Amino acid sequence: MLRALLRPARTPPRQERQVATLILLRHGQSVWNGATATFTGWCDVALTSRGRSQAREAGELLRSKGYDKKLSACFTSELERAWETAEICLEAIKTNVEIERDWRLNERHYGSVQGICKGDAALQSYFGEEEIKKWRRSMHGKPPPLDESHPHYLPDPAPRTESLADCQARVLQCFEDTIKPRLFEKPKQCVLIAAHSNTLRALMAHVDGVPDDEVPQLHVPNSVPILYRFDEETQQLASHKLGAENAPDSHARWLLSSRNLERLRSAVQPGGQLTRALFDALDEDGDRILRVKEIEAGIKRLLGDDVVVAGVVKNIVRGLDLADDATITLEEFEAAANAVAADVFAEADKARAKRTEKRHELAREAARAVAERRRRAVGEERILERVR
Repeated sequence: MLRALLRPARTPPRQERQVATLILLRHGQSVWNGATATFTGWCDVALTSRGRSQAREAGELLRSKGYDKKLSACFTSELERAWETAEICLEAIKTNVEIERDWRLNERHYGSVQGICKGDAALQSYFGEEEIKKWRRSMHGKPPPLDESHPHYLPDPAPRTESLADCQARVLQCFEDTIKPRLFEKPKQCVLIAAHSNTLRALMAHVDGVPDDEVPQLHVPNSVPILYRFDEETQQLASHKLGAENAPDSHARWLLSSRNLERLRSAVQPGGQLTRALFDALDEDGDRILRVKEIEAGIKRLLGDDVVVAGVVKNIVRGLDLADDATITLEEFEAAANAVAADVFAEADKARAKRTEKRHELAREAARAVAERRRRAVGEERILERVR
């Protein structure tokens, strides 16, 4: 009896928290992205070959993380670049989940400037840089509306023009009445939304509670999976906010691979979300602590021959001077990453520049050789004409 009283009380087993996952995926590069960046809006343009590759890479990355067994629903817009991204991504994941289209997930409508290059000199001259900046970098600025004579006019439900706030209103309506119920209808649901930069930016701003003046700073790169996790019981976000330089704090987790790092790097400064995404990628068992062997295995598994990412990780490890049995916490990893990442990226950029210059020089030499052969051929032809 006395022994029973002295025996410590048993701690009840800790219940595992049920989590629902929302994955946001911007479409791959379209024919109006890139060097000829155009106000696309509701114009129905196709993906480039690079855009299709990006969508496939995103699907392969999600499959490698086990989402082929987790994905339960997929939503996309009515625009080709988004639903084709969804189709390619799901094919790469190897899942039979059906794609559901909804026009409310369409890109923000750019009114009368749809179809015009963003850097067009006449556009800049007519409206002015400040006015165009207001359209693109504020919640409530909007371009002039189009009418039925416009080559890109569409009937209802297409708007005539939109601000980002207008776009956000319809996206949130779609999320609340269609997507969110699916996210929480059963335990451990996982929903993918393949859409556009402004529609996803608007949704992220709502989920993260981003102030209006900071919303334009939310960058959404092509085909990089962005994850939000929700507690199923409370339907509140399950992960804590992360800070990043030159960007609002966010609960989002960017799913990192060696192939999408460049798109991540162009959007986020070294440190913050980028290094945390890298930590998450290496932390395979999810205990928030990295061991030397775990890091080494992660470099081989994740980084492959990507010298930029491998350089960041190896320099972090070298800077910490870890013993074989040592561990590193997230905070220590971030501090070390911030100290070395900028230098590593700068060196990698120099190496890339040298390789690019070498390719250009080889191309110039080939062009000179072709020109010389042509010159000789012309000379020989003239000599033959004289002989004749």
